[in-house]
This record gives sequence, structure tokens and C-alpha cells, in this order.
Amino acid sequence: MGRIDRLFRNAIRHAAHALVVVLLMGSGSSWGQHDAAATEAESGEVGPLVQRGDIHRDDDLGLLSPMDGALMGAEHLTRFLKVWDALLFETAAQPAQDGPLQVIHFGGSHVQAGRIGWSFRQRLAEDRPGIVTGCGIQPPHRLVQSNGPPERGWSSPGAWEGHSCAHRRHRAEWGITGVEARTEHGAPVAGWSGAPAGEHCISGIRVLSAPDSASGWTPILPTSWMPDLKAQETAGIAQWWGPAHNPAPDTLTLMPSDSGPRALQGVEWVPEEVGFVFHDLGANGANSTSWMRNPHFSSQLREVAPQLVILAWGINDAHMAEQRFDAHRFTRHYEAMIDTIRAAHPGADILLVTNNDSHYRHRHNPNAETVRQAMFGLVSERAVACWDLYGHLGGKGAIDALHATGFAAQDRLHFRKDGYILIGEMLYELLVRAALDQRLESP
Repeated sequence: MGRIDRLFRNAIRHAAHALVVVLLMGSGSSWGQHDAAATEAESGEVGPLVQRGDIHRDDDLGLLSPMDGALMGAEHLTRFLKVWDALLFETAAQPAQDGPLQVIHFGGSHVQAGRIGWSFRQRLAEDRPGIVTGCGIQPPHRLVQSNGPPERGWSSPGAWEGHSCAHRRHRAEWGITGVEARTEHGAPVAGWSGAPAGEHCISGIRVLSAPDSASGWTPILPTSWMPDLKAQETAGIAQWWGPAHNPAPDTLTLMPSDSGPRALQGVEWVPEEVGFVFHDLGANGANSTSWMRNPHFSSQLREVAPQLVILAWGINDAHMAEQRFDAHRFTRHYEAMIDTIRAAHPGADILLVTNNDSHYRHRHNPNAETVRQAMFGLVSERAVACWDLYGHLGGKGAIDALHATGFAAQDRLHFRKDGYILIGEMLYELLVRAALDQRLESP
């Protein structure tokens, strides 16, 4: 609590001028391939390794704008901020009786990389060590040889093919993950939770697939674990729950019911007494229309029931010549997705993210400014919040400075490892500041 207490005191004295970086999306490569730019920081270093310290005192971040004014439409996040405030400041770090606080982060290749959510969870764990955090639903990216969080493992003796909603030629019964791994001949799948062995006891398992194939998987679990299949036929989510102090193994093996075709969209390891979950659900190349192709998006979103949905699409929509980008079409797509989310789960607050500065064909892409204005208009028209990435990175030319200091990748579109981690930390601090501001404004 020490760091949060200091933040609260600084907010009261108006002396904290934090710097903000926001969620990014990347254009990514075709599904099933490693994107060299998106994974640049994971596969190797470009230039000397920079050891980062306190992000507020990093000389390389002097180009960023202050956090004040970074968040538009904060009044549209009041439901989320109320629960978030309780999680941060209540003395007892216990999970809510109606389940953990959940955030779903949708986007492109930077979200698929998983570093933003990892960094966010790390900061929360440092500030509130009593709170158990969950890694959320883990799509099978690495099962089909695509890039993904390096600490999450997948393996199978079978041959698997990947299908992504971001790929126009792909077809699948997708849900909220937007990706699906398929095999023509049923084969077992082993997945690792991503948490160090023994760090948290796993009390629940969720397996996501299409409704007609969700029953085709059986996890190897202790005999005391019980299935919960009520959402299997409607949403393609099969669940298993265990008694206290009888955890599932960190490495989970899913067995197919027969040798026929099988599909898998994701697995979630649910820690015992989990209080907060951050889901990274991205797909390389995803844009504002990608998840609109998913027939089971609404039913799965309703079942997971997050308190906050972050929509971080836009770069792929705008990654084209200025004269080709249609802002009105882009706005219509975002309006349709917002309406879909609200119809499926009215209790969720929605946060939009403007595009970062980027290059198109080795030059500054002016479409980021157009996307920014389109999202600003949606704040009042659709009662959503918006985090201004473009402005807080410094606007035009910022991506060049971030590349020069080691945060952005060579393509001036993606970020490197330090950039991913920074984004997650700044997202965390932005939402902490929003909770503090709401607390100060309350009578």
C-alpha cells in the first residue's frame, strides 16, 4: 500500500506529473508465423540492452506528455472504478463474493504478445501483495507456431493449424479469443499456466472452443474435481472446479474424446481466491472488424462478464495511404462493436485507445490523427471513455524518438520488450489515477 498511499497524497497536492503511454496494436504478420517486429524484443536485442529504472525518472521518456487530461470520458468508467478503487484501497485483500474484477484487453499483435497484461499484473501485485492475480484466458498461439507470451507453453504430438479472425480467408467458430487451433486427428494437448510452480493454487479450469466441439476435451485432473458444463452448449465454455487445497497441476493435459477433428480456442487457469484477472486477447493483424466475424463472441463475453473492456484496434485499419482511409467507415465499425458488447454484457464499461504515432512505408502516417478525432467523437456519442495514446506519446514524430531510445521496434509501428512493459505500467498508473480522481470528486 505504500506506493498507492504516496500516489494519493501526491494527487491531493497536485504534485504528481506522471507520464503516460497507452495500449498499442500492431499490424502483425499472417497467422501461424512469427512477426519479426512484434517479437523483436523476445527473439533478440537490437542495440545495447537498456536497464530501466523508475519510469517517472527515465531521461528517455522526456518526450511524453503529463498524465493530466490523458483520459477522456472518465465519467463513463464509474462502475469499473468503484470496484477498482475497493480493490486498491480496502484493507482486506479478499476476492469479491461475486467473483474477481476482470479486464479484457482486445487488440492486435502487441496484445497477442502478452507483455502489457503481464506488466499490469506485476504492478498490482507489488502494490497489493495480498491480492491474487490471474493471467486470464490463454489463446493457443504458440500451439500453431505463432508469437505469444514467452512464459506460456503449449505442446502436442499432433499437427495443428491456426485460424484467426484477423485473416480474411480464414473461417472458424470463433469466440472472444478470435483464434482457433485445429487438428484433423484428435491428439492430446499440454499447456502451462504461465505461473511459477507452486505460486498459486489452481482451483478452476476453463476450456474454450466452439459449442459443437467443447465436449470433445477432458482435462486430466484430480478425481475430486467436478465439471460445470452449463455454458458448454451455449458458449463453448467447459469448466472444472476443485475443492480447496486440492489444486490442478501447473501443466494441464487435455485429452480428446476420440480421434476425430478437434478445435481449441483457449484455456484459463483460475487461481484459488483470485481477486483480479487481466485477459490479453489479441490477434496479429486484427482491426475494428475482426471480432465482428466471431459468431460466439457475445455468448462467451456474457459468460466471462468482465467489468472493463478495452478496445485497442485502429492501427491496422489506418495502416494505408491517407487518401484510402475512410474515417466514417471506421467509426461505424467501432459503433457496431460497442453496441454488440453492450447488448451482450450491459454491465461492462468500455475504454477506447487512440492510435500511436507510426510509419507507413517509412514515413509518418497521418491517419493516426484522424482515428484520434473519430474516437473522441465516440466518447459522448456512445458514452465510452478514451485514452489518448497519440497525444501522450507526443504526437507526430514520437515513434522515431521511442525507437531511438529503445522502446519501439525497427518498423516504427511495434514496440520492443521495454515498450510493452512500460505500456502496461502506465496503463496501471492511469487507472490508479482515475480511481483517485473519482475519490476526490465524490462528496
